[in-house]
Amino acid sequence: MVLSIIYFLLILTGIVVVHEFGHYLFSRLFGVRVIEFAIGMGPKLWSKKGKNTTFRINAFPIGGYVRPAGEDLDNIDSSVPANEQIQNKPAWQRFIIYFSGPAFSILLGFLILSLVAVVWGFQEVKIDKIEPGSPAAISGMMPGDRIVTVNGKTLIDNTRLSEAIATGDRIDLVVLRDGKEVEISLLPELLPQEAFIVIGNTTGEPGAVLSSINGAAFNGDYVGYSGVLSPESTVRLGFSDGTTLSGTLLTYSPTEERYAMGIYYANFKPLLTTDFGQFREGDRLLSVNGMKTDTSYDLTTMSQLLSLKSNELLIQLTGKETTFAKYGFPEEFVVSIEREGQIMELTVSKNEMIALVAEAGAFAQGSDYWYPDSALKAVGLGVQWANNLLFTMVKVVGSLFTGGASINEFTGPIGLVTIVGQAVSLGLRIVLFLAGFISLNLGVINLIPFPALDGGRMLLALLEMITRRKLDPKIEGLINVIGFMILMGFMIYITFIDIGRWL
Repeated sequence: MVLSIIYFLLILTGIVVVHEFGHYLFSRLFGVRVIEFAIGMGPKLWSKKGKNTTFRINAFPIGGYVRPAGEDLDNIDSSVPANEQIQNKPAWQRFIIYFSGPAFSILLGFLILSLVAVVWGFQEVKIDKIEPGSPAAISGMMPGDRIVTVNGKTLIDNTRLSEAIATGDRIDLVVLRDGKEVEISLLPELLPQEAFIVIGNTTGEPGAVLSSINGAAFNGDYVGYSGVLSPESTVRLGFSDGTTLSGTLLTYSPTEERYAMGIYYANFKPLLTTDFGQFREGDRLLSVNGMKTDTSYDLTTMSQLLSLKSNELLIQLTGKETTFAKYGFPEEFVVSIEREGQIMELTVSKNEMIALVAEAGAFAQGSDYWYPDSALKAVGLGVQWANNLLFTMVKVVGSLFTGGASINEFTGPIGLVTIVGQAVSLGLRIVLFLAGFISLNLGVINLIPFPALDGGRMLLALLEMITRRKLDPKIEGLINVIGFMILMGFMIYITFIDIGRWL
């Protein structure tokens, strides 16, 4: 945990320093004196006085900052000429100065991801499992296929494919199979609404076709029940064959109808890459508590069942049909493995299995890396990759304000420490990718037009350019102070959520 914190602080500090350097550089270009450029926060460890700027390293490696003259309206240094103070600069110059920080963060993200692309290439988008009777199965797709292009465009990650599927239009694919490219066309099918439900203290068994919920006839609208079914309430499901299932509702997760191909990606293999407890490197999981673990999808389902008690039932409903129903694992069960060509059975505790699944890198990756024809092409695809991530981040942040996402879904410092720790155990490529991702995210977040953020200051400068009237400096300072307090409140809230997840 200590090493994870150190790595996190080093990554964060490096990213923030680049962000602040953007502010510093354009402040100097426009003749704004920068009083301080600091790496880290808190008490000073070292400093050097330049011609106009004091460069310092502080005790706590938590980011950094620049302090332009005139930014703190309550403590203006009278020794600095008025024409070198930021509040006296034209609005368009202040707009660029504030924009330069997020811009440098975004540029750093693009640079890091392009570097990752040049050195390592890209993760394959490989098929692990295909639903029988699905468009993918009918079109001739097979497990093991690597998707190379989607509608004529190189597939860097599965984002472009997901976007193509979501439209419901015909998709033209090129897949790599046994070293040969195969062209495939298919039309995604519209799946009805689905629901994942976890019920505890169950009575009865699920049937094949759902006909009622809590005595009311069911018409397939799971989303409509979101406001009716609440956790810890009693729920009763009726099925067309007369069977009923009742108990305490623990989880209710519905999804809208959507288009799908019927494929599952090869994220992991049931092959262990390390010694862990009774398990040895090279062990292949065959089954866990009687449940087969042939594919990445099976491993994901197994992980879900590990989180449930033995009297808690996970049931998946698609339309009105029950497509999956299984109880959580007991406290001890049998795991079947293949070790050095021999089939073995191990009696494993649930806690040991949970710890194995939670261990980063414990299972082999389900796909390899592929490399473009040249380093130049790798750079171009790396830029596309970063651009895709950037637009996805913008959509996610925008959905916060439209109700499409919740603040509870975001991760704060404690969550990032955990993620960085896992990334370190997976190698330099993942660490660099995460650094690029965080840098892009820092740029996008700071562009939000909220007081105390760069985007909020940019908005005030833009309004001044439009109205040709400058806001009262005291009012502007008050707005930024209130905004900063609200941001700190959000950070504290997200930190508590992170602690809850960690516990």
